[in-house]
Amino acid sequence: MMRSRSNRRALLLSLIRICAHCLTAVSAIVLCGCGSRLLLDERFHDARLTNWTVVSDPDTIEGPPDWRVEADGWLHQHSNIWGRRGDFIGRWYGTYLIAGDADWTDYILSVKAKPEDDDGFGVVVRYQDAEHFYRLLFLQDGLGGGPITRLDRREGADYTELWSSEKGYRPGAEMMIEVKVDGDLIRASVDGATLFEVTDGSYRRGKIGLFCYAQKGQAFDDVKVIGE
Repeated sequence: MMRSRSNRRALLLSLIRICAHCLTAVSAIVLCGCGSRLLLDERFHDARLTNWTVVSDPDTIEGPPDWRVEADGWLHQHSNIWGRRGDFIGRWYGTYLIAGDADWTDYILSVKAKPEDDDGFGVVVRYQDAEHFYRLLFLQDGLGGGPITRLDRREGADYTELWSSEKGYRPGAEMMIEVKVDGDLIRASVDGATLFEVTDGSYRRGKIGLFCYAQKGQAFDDVKVIGE
């Protein structure tokens, strides 16, 4: 009798897991809409970060980078790594965590972020290699060039500003960041409010990523990429 009850309990738990998986898949289909595809849905259940690659700028200090999934279910970056090569203000060198496919073209990246420091963090889109991508940066610290929110195009060791605002963020407050790339269009929003819409045709495809500059304790979660 005890064995039978244990078997039934195990079967019930298996069915619950299957149903939860199906509901997640259905939700993703509804979220994507007609003609769209869910390319990435990362909730950091895999502490090994199997599908992610750590990339850091050269000549950084206070490293190495320390990206870890914690018991709270968030991805944290625990290092204060930052770069001091040349004039670091305007470049804000640091560490990146990259995922996705180099052939992704048009997509929407959404990320939940929780800053625990007052330095720099953000996301990257159309990442081709360590020196070619777009980066959306949020920086609060006045000594580091903040407060500022800024979109840059990286080419080699330098960054070209495409848009900026003298507005930072509130440390400790969760943010939902969304960046859309569609042809030459780049559009970004925070918590549903549009930040900007610019055009730049330098990079047409590439991966996505997360970024930290001297931002110890930065947390990320619920990374989604929806293909257009």
